[in-house]
Amino acid sequence: MSILEVKNLTHTYDGNTPFMHDAVKNVSFSIEKGEVVGIIGHTGSGKSTLVQHLNGLLKASAGDVLLDGVNIWDNPKNIRSIRSRVGLVFQYPEYQLFEDSVYKDIAFGPKNMGLSEDEISARIKEICELVGIKQEYLEKSPFDLSGGEKRRVAIAGVMAMKPEIIIFDEPVAGLDPKGRNDVIKMISDYSKKYGSTVLIISHNMEDMALIADKLLVMNKGELALFDTTENVFKQYEFLKSIGLNVPIVTQVMLILKEMGVNLPDNIFTVDRAVEHLLNISNGGNCDA
Repeated sequence: MSILEVKNLTHTYDGNTPFMHDAVKNVSFSIEKGEVVGIIGHTGSGKSTLVQHLNGLLKASAGDVLLDGVNIWDNPKNIRSIRSRVGLVFQYPEYQLFEDSVYKDIAFGPKNMGLSEDEISARIKEICELVGIKQEYLEKSPFDLSGGEKRRVAIAGVMAMKPEIIIFDEPVAGLDPKGRNDVIKMISDYSKKYGSTVLIISHNMEDMALIADKLLVMNKGELALFDTTENVFKQYEFLKSIGLNVPIVTQVMLILKEMGVNLPDNIFTVDRAVEHLLNISNGGNCDA
């Protein structure tokens, strides 16, 4: 059974007014436990509206969201427990920091889950080791940290709740290349360690190539594609037609292929490009 299933989900804003419009239209998909799924689409395609239904922040105008086969709205009184199981990290989560110490900020979610102080302390230590927050930072004010460090703390606060599914809305927005790489590594390490299901909204195709098992493509509120990352990126002409693109390294490899270089059409990362180009320089065959 899929851990998460969305059935015919539609969300209408400004219903029964002249401004009524469907931000999400009849979207259906299912996600297996442990998958890392990238959600891509141009601005206004419905990505953020879609994910806010997955832990009940929004209620659909039509359709259902099933968690482990159970509709999350079967018992509205339990929606808070759903939000413990499906964590959502908003864009620029550091703006939501408010406690007077890093420790208290990371502890906020686990405390609201009713965990004991010992369990909260153990989780904070475990997550800080995973994401690279030094123990001496725990008593500091989060507002004394750099932008990248604040982002790390905010994400750690959601990870400390150990949700079965964790959703990131543009987690690397506004970060420099090192900060972006650090956050992507944090997410990857977390998924591998706990077997959690991860959904990531992103405009960065390079990041998606590195981390995502599958890509879900939204276009004008509708589900345009949902397949493995490789199969989606192979449809680069379609992606281009809806305002998206493939990783820059893929674009370069396709140009080389058009020039007669013997390259496959599934090169999406720099490491893979280097591997194939070195093979060519050494007289090898790059059809694979």
